[in-house]
Amino acid sequence: WAKGYSRKGAALFRMDKLAGARDAFEQGLDLDRDNATYVRCTKQELQLVMDAIAQRKEESLEFKERAIEAFNVQNFKRAEQHLSSAIELDPENHVFYSNRAAAYMAMEKFERALRDANECVRLQPTWAKGYSRKGAALFRMDKLAGARDAFEQGLDLDRDNATYVRCTKQELQLVMDAIAQRKEESLEFKERAIEAFNVQNFKRAEQHLSSAIELDPENHVFYSNRAAAYMAMEKFERALRDANECVRLQPTWAKGYSRQAAAFLSMGDLQAARDACMRGLDLEPENTQVKEELRRVEIAESLALKDAATEAFKGQDYEKAVEDLTSAIRLDSTNQVFFSNRSVAYTAMQ
Repeated sequence: WAKGYSRKGAALFRMDKLAGARDAFEQGLDLDRDNATYVRCTKQELQLVMDAIAQRKEESLEFKERAIEAFNVQNFKRAEQHLSSAIELDPENHVFYSNRAAAYMAMEKFERALRDANECVRLQPTWAKGYSRKGAALFRMDKLAGARDAFEQGLDLDRDNATYVRCTKQELQLVMDAIAQRKEESLEFKERAIEAFNVQNFKRAEQHLSSAIELDPENHVFYSNRAAAYMAMEKFERALRDANECVRLQPTWAKGYSRQAAAFLSMGDLQAARDACMRGLDLEPENTQVKEELRRVEIAESLALKDAATEAFKGQDYEKAVEDLTSAIRLDSTNQVFFSNRSVAYTAMQ
């Protein structure tokens, strides 16, 4: 009903929420363009809104100019204040958020800078400079992977701007150098963890691997190894968390699924353990570690079937007992107890 949107637009206009008022009136017009009286009245109201928006935009640009003057004399606090006034007048101008992000960066308020950079990108996702603002803030916040991604997104959007490309590549190189340094340091911690494993100091191994992950949170092997440390300390839920992260980072690495299976098995979730093994074997049918883990799962499944058969025997359901023991034998034909128990069940059926 078009008139409902007009009511909404009128209320928002009086509440000084101009963008919402504009959108409401435009929605109303879209719904009832054949009603000449409604269209005429609504367009008049919409024009009042658009005039107010235009006035606000003009005033906001004056604040932007004052902010530039403040920047030029390195009065970043005053620049931030002017830009905040500009945003209050025109909250849809992405440039204002970009400039205020720069002011926040100069004042080393990196989280606020990142917030403004994100808002700039949201308002204008095809404007490369917004991603550079985001990358710079993330870099100073020590979030290197995010900084790298942001700078690369910016470069993808504006490769024809030679000045932008040159400056952004310089910033990106700083990030890549820092990442390379972190990776080198993280591998040192991985080696220390291996040494700790070798003497069964699993707590120390976990600590070294946590340090490695902090330096390089994208290395799936670190999560795999820390999962093994958690397993050795019987911290199965933590082991599963790391195994899941390993798989998320590198879903085509079969060993990650063996880590998942080991954790699930220790937590008593046999079906999930089997499923993890199957996914690993789908990737690498001859992977020794996954096959060994599957064997452990099969043994656990066979023992569960033996227990089920025992319960069936107690209830004199000998046919069910035979069925469960036969399934157990398929899983583990080396267990002589299964054959013995099935023999008893067969005898009881006669």
